[in-house]
Amino acid sequence: MRARPQRLHGTLAAPPISPERLARVRRWWNGLLSARSLFTFDGPLEQRALALLRQNLSASQREQYDKHRFFDVIGGSTGKRYRIHQGFQMNVEELSPSGKRARLLCFTPQGQLPVCDIMLAQKIALECFEADALAVANAILSEPRRWTYLTPP
Repeated sequence: MRARPQRLHGTLAAPPISPERLARVRRWWNGLLSARSLFTFDGPLEQRALALLRQNLSASQREQYDKHRFFDVIGGSTGKRYRIHQGFQMNVEELSPSGKRARLLCFTPQGQLPVCDIMLAQKIALECFEADALAVANAILSEPRRWTYLTPP
C-alpha cells in the first residue's frame, strides 16, 4: 500500500511536467554524467598529457604530485613559491614565506586542453615568465579564517 503524498498547509501542488520538458531534463542530466570524462585520465590525449607533465617535473615535484595531486613551483623572477593543484581554473596558490596561501590565482592557456597540459603551461609560465603570468592572472586574496581548509596541515 503506497502512502498518499500530502501537501503542506498553504502550498500549491507542483505543476505537471510535459514529456518534452522531461526529455530536455534527461538530455541535460545525461550530458552532465558524460562530462565527468573531462576529469579522468582514460583517453589517449589525457595519458599523453600526464606523461608529458611527469617528464617535466623534478623528482620532488613528481613525488609531491603523485601523493597530493599538486606540486610547488618557484617563480623565476621573484623567487616566490606557488602551488599548482590539479584543475582547470583557480588552481594556483601563491604561498606566503610561512607556507600558507597568500592568494589564489587563475590563469590558463586558451583552448580546450587536458588538465595536465594546463598545469604544465602554468608551471612553465611561472618559472619563465612570472611577471607576464601574474599580469594576466585573476587573483583572490586569501582570508585565513575562511580558506584554511584548502591549505594542507
